[in-house]
Amino acid sequence: MMSRRGYQMTGTVAMRAFVTGGTRGIGRAIVEAILPRLDELTVLAAHGSHIRELSRFVVGRYPQCRFDAIAHDLADLQGLADKLSVWRDSAAGGRALDVLVLNAGTYTDGSLLEIKVVDYIHDLNVNLNSYLVAARELIPCLRRGKRPRIFMTGSTAAYEPYPMVPSYGVAKVGLRGLAVNLRRELAAERIGVTFISPGGTLTDMWEGEELPPDRLLRPSDIGTLLSACLDLSEQAVVEEIIVRPMEGDIHE
Repeated sequence: MMSRRGYQMTGTVAMRAFVTGGTRGIGRAIVEAILPRLDELTVLAAHGSHIRELSRFVVGRYPQCRFDAIAHDLADLQGLADKLSVWRDSAAGGRALDVLVLNAGTYTDGSLLEIKVVDYIHDLNVNLNSYLVAARELIPCLRRGKRPRIFMTGSTAAYEPYPMVPSYGVAKVGLRGLAVNLRRELAAERIGVTFISPGGTLTDMWEGEELPPDRLLRPSDIGTLLSACLDLSEQAVVEEIIVRPMEGDIHE
């Protein structure tokens, strides 16, 4: 775990955020979009080199923001629960969060009838089960936060088949169900849950594909949408967002 004590923000309400998969792709774009609002940021990611690069970025650009990081593979659910519980309880009185972004994801190419079961289970653990584990461990922090919100990065694969990566689609359908039910359970505590479903986005998932730039969303589009949700009144919660490239998704 790395940390840096920064300076208090002035003229605005400082926020505390936790982002899984916050070092690359959509997660990194979300981090960059909300950083001007933050007094504290914690990211969880698998690769130490990516964490160190993000740490340098935050320290250099946003000295007001204290930065923490946890290195962990989300496929290890018990290890995830253990590390998050240690982080949660490491401050006197318990840590507080205002924003929880559950974003990290992976995929395996191939038909559901052909991919290895171990790969299918790995995809479900990273893309679905880790979201529940993280939420359960960190909701106590949100209960201590100001206007707490949970954002889950889904996909348009939650609404229609993605033939190239069907295990990814199965997980995203389940993730939408998780968001719907968690939103219902947390509404009485005024913790909002938003499910953001991007279509094709210029991330590692499309690396090597020769496509015109305008056929994919920019990761910053998702960061901008999420940040805008934080400007709404306390009683407003955006339940779902679907955003696609203008000409639609590419499935084949």
